[in-house]
Amino acid sequence: MAAGSSSSKMGEEQEEGSIKWSGKEYTVRLCGDDTLGELKRRICQLTTVLPKCQKLLYPKLLPSKLADDAVLLSSLPFKSSLKLTMIGTIEDDIIVDPVDSPDIVDDFELGQDEAVDIKDNHLNN
Repeated sequence: MAAGSSSSKMGEEQEEGSIKWSGKEYTVRLCGDDTLGELKRRICQLTTVLPKCQKLLYPKLLPSKLADDAVLLSSLPFKSSLKLTMIGTIEDDIIVDPVDSPDIVDDFELGQDEAVDIKDNHLNN
């Protein structure tokens, strides 16, 4: 195929692609000798979504192909008019439920001779 055709793989030269995320479209610079990890870092600069929180989707390409950050962009069958969809959340928006309950005792941290009060022990006798 000719290098300028719309179905060719991405070459060594720089191109622009678009990333759609959260209802907005972002333009990102692409180069065939870049890795997916480098692309994710550029996307992070535009969207503030950390690379570890990004999942990239491309039509007719399995998501597992876009999971390895070491893969070269030139090895993927991207069209010259690249349009990716990203799924991801900004780290500040991620809600983590803390598990700091005084009722939970980690028995791996107890010593051999340490005694633990058992609630409702009289019911077990």
